[in-house]
Amino acid sequence: VEGNGGLPKVSLSSVHGSEAEIYLFGGCITSWKVPNRDLLFVRPDAVFNGKKPISGGVPHCFPQFGPGPIQQHGFARNSNWSITDSESIDGDPIVTLELKDSPYSRSMWDFSFNALYKITLGSSSLSTVLTITNSDTKPFSFSTALHTYFRASVTGATVKGLKGCKTLNKDPDPTNPLEGVEEREVITFPGFVDCVYLDAPQELQLDNGLGDIV
Repeated sequence: VEGNGGLPKVSLSSVHGSEAEIYLFGGCITSWKVPNRDLLFVRPDAVFNGKKPISGGVPHCFPQFGPGPIQQHGFARNSNWSITDSESIDGDPIVTLELKDSPYSRSMWDFSFNALYKITLGSSSLSTVLTITNSDTKPFSFSTALHTYFRASVTGATVKGLKGCKTLNKDPDPTNPLEGVEEREVITFPGFVDCVYLDAPQELQLDNGLGDIV
């Protein structure tokens, strides 16, 4: 369907009542409702013009996370993905998006690649799998992340599951982070926080302070 700014958008709906929306520009999931509450957040100043990355939802970082030799967080969040497959299993929709190298990507990162992004909407879950294939004749390395924006109450939100992890506290000096170890079972956010957790476990628990636990 047509989304904000006239950009093409994929709407998923499960027979169990959950819904999701994905913009082909950036391959960005902008909404995930279970069953009626949206668990994701899109910034009020987000731009839908097909030029600037969408600020919110679940943006891609590929082939680079953060700053580096190419543009911030790479080009995948600033490129048009295509639908390569879709199916439904027990009423739950599955869609696979594809991104290939282009003159735009090669102007920054001169490699041939294929990226497949499989999104599965369940009754109370949203699952994503990103598969990168090197279709070039030379090796390459990359980093990737899903830079998810969760809807939350800042004063009420908590995170569990990071106790014992090594930390790099980038506040107050982002260029010289302080090393430490997380000792709290429940992490709260009483003020500004900019902290990296190393070797985090596969599963974390976010209480968004609005009545949902993700």
